[in-house]
Amino acid sequence: MKTERRRLFNRRPVCFAALSLAAGILLTESIHSANHLYRLIPILVAAAVAVALLSFARTRRLAFLAVVFVAGAVAMSAASDIYDSRLPAAREGAFTAQVTSEIIYEDGTLSFYVEELHADGEKVYGAGRVYADAYGAPDFGVGDIVRLEGRLLPETHEPFDTYFASSALKGEYYTVYADSATHLADGEADLLTRLRVAVKRMFYENTDSDTATICTALVLGDKRGMDSDLYESVQASGLAHILAVSGLHVTALASAVMWLLRKCRVKSKVSFAVVLALTFAYVALCSFTPSALRAFVMTATLNLGTAFGLKRDIVSSLGLAAFLILLFAPFSVMHIGFLLSVFAVLGIFMFAEPLRDFFVRGADRLCPSVFTNASTLVAATGDASLAGRIYDLSAARRRGSVRVRDSASGRSVTVKDRAARRVMLRLSEAVSVSVSANLTSLPLAALFFGKVQTLFVLSNIFILPYMMIIYTILLIITPFALITGLYGMAGIFDFLLVPFTAFTRAVGAVSFASVDVTVSVAAVVVAEIWLALASRFFFFTRRSRAVVLCAVAAAGAVLCAALALA
Repeated sequence: MKTERRRLFNRRPVCFAALSLAAGILLTESIHSANHLYRLIPILVAAAVAVALLSFARTRRLAFLAVVFVAGAVAMSAASDIYDSRLPAAREGAFTAQVTSEIIYEDGTLSFYVEELHADGEKVYGAGRVYADAYGAPDFGVGDIVRLEGRLLPETHEPFDTYFASSALKGEYYTVYADSATHLADGEADLLTRLRVAVKRMFYENTDSDTATICTALVLGDKRGMDSDLYESVQASGLAHILAVSGLHVTALASAVMWLLRKCRVKSKVSFAVVLALTFAYVALCSFTPSALRAFVMTATLNLGTAFGLKRDIVSSLGLAAFLILLFAPFSVMHIGFLLSVFAVLGIFMFAEPLRDFFVRGADRLCPSVFTNASTLVAATGDASLAGRIYDLSAARRRGSVRVRDSASGRSVTVKDRAARRVMLRLSEAVSVSVSANLTSLPLAALFFGKVQTLFVLSNIFILPYMMIIYTILLIITPFALITGLYGMAGIFDFLLVPFTAFTRAVGAVSFASVDVTVSVAAVVVAEIWLALASRFFFFTRRSRAVVLCAVAAAGAVLCAALALA
C-alpha cells in the first residue's frame, strides 16, 4: 500500500501569494529613495526566475510566486510615484477649503480635516489636517467652506514610516498650521461624513466625555479626543484592540444579522447578500481602515463558502484578505493596525487549537467528562441509547455538549457535560485565543509602542465578553436612536461602561501591567519566523522541531547582536 508523504507545510497557494506580494512591496519601499531605475532590478530578476520556473515541469506550479512578487513591486512603485506626484509644494498665505470632519477644540487650538483646498487659485489634491489657533468655539461646522491663513506643509514619504502609511491610506497629503480659521460660506458634507458626525454628536451630547469617546471608538473605530490617561489604561489592560474596528466587530455584526435571518428562514444565498451589503456599508462608515477591510474580506469569504456549500479554509481566507488589501493598497504593509490585526488572527490560527487541547487535557484530570467513553456517558445520563447516537465522543468532550435526536419524540435534545467542566472549557477557550493572539502580536506591539502588556489574559477573560455584549447593544441602539430621534437612549451607556472604565483604570494603576521593552526590526522578524516554525502548520518530528527552533533562535541572537554592534 502506497503511503502519502507528509509535506513540510500545508499547501495554501493564496497564503504564499500574499507573502510573495508583501516581499515585493517591502523591497520596493526599501529602495524608494534611490534612482527609479533601481526598481527595475528586482522586477527583472523576478521575471527571469518566473521564466526559469516555467521551464521545468516540476517547478512550474511555483512560478506564480515570482509573478506575484513582480505585481507587488509594480503596485508599490506605482502607489509611491502617484502619491509623490500629488504632493503640494510648501507655501504660506491664505487658503480656502471645505471642512470634512468634526472640529475638536482643545487648549486654544482647533483641529479638523479639510478637502477641496485652494491656494492662489490652484486646487490642492487630496485631504489634509488643519491645526488653527482659536480663542473660542468655531463659527463653522462640517461641510462649510473656511478661509485659512498660515503655512501649508506637504507630507513626507519616508520609507517604512508608519505615520506616513496611515496618512497615505487616508488620502492625506498635507498639514496646515493656520493662525486663523474663519467661516467663508455654508456647505454640506457627504452622507457618510454626516452619519459619522451624527453618531458622535449623539454620544457627546447625551453622555459624559469618557463614555462618548469609548462609544465612538467601539462603533466607528475613531479614538480622537479620548483622554490620554484613559487610553493609556486601556492599552495597559490589553484591551486597546476593541477600540479599533476589526474582526471582533465585523464578525459580531455579521453573525448577529446571519442569526436573525436564519431565524426568519431566509435562504442562505439571500442572507449572504444581505450580510455582505451591511458589513460593507459598516466598513465604509468606519472609513475603510485596513483592519476593518481585513475582517470584511475574511467574513465575506467564509460566508460565501457557507452560502454556496463550498469548503471553508479560514487560513486561506486570511491570505486572500491580506493579498487583496496589499495589492490595491500597498501602503497597508506599514500600517500598524493592519499588521497587528493580521498577526493576531494568524496567531489564533496557529496556536489556539493546540493550546485549547492542552487545557482540555488539564480539565480532564480535574473534572472528567461524561463523554469520555460509552460507559461513562451511560452512567452519567442513565440512557444506554445515547452511546449509539453520539458518533463523535471526542468532539463532544471538547465542546462540553452535543445535540442528538430523541428516537421517541423525533426532536433534537442537547446533552450537556458537568457544569464545572463546561466552565473550564469556556475558560480554556478564552485563554487559548487570548494567549495565541498575543504571541504573534506582542513582538510588533513592542516594536511600534515600546511596551508589552502582562495582564491581557485577565482582561480578555473578564471584560472582553462583557464589552462584546455592550457592542451588540450599541449596534442596536445607535441606528434606532438616529432614526427615531430618541438620542437620550445613549445615556444608558454612562452606567453600562462603568465596569469597563473601572477595570481598565484599576489595571492601569498596576505598575507591571505595562512593561517597557525595546526591540529591533530584526528581532521581531526572527521572533515571528520562530513562532511560525513552532506552529502546527509546519510538519516536523519532535526532535527535528527542537533542532530547527534552537538553530533559528541562535542564528537570530547572533544576527541581532551583530546589527546592534554595527
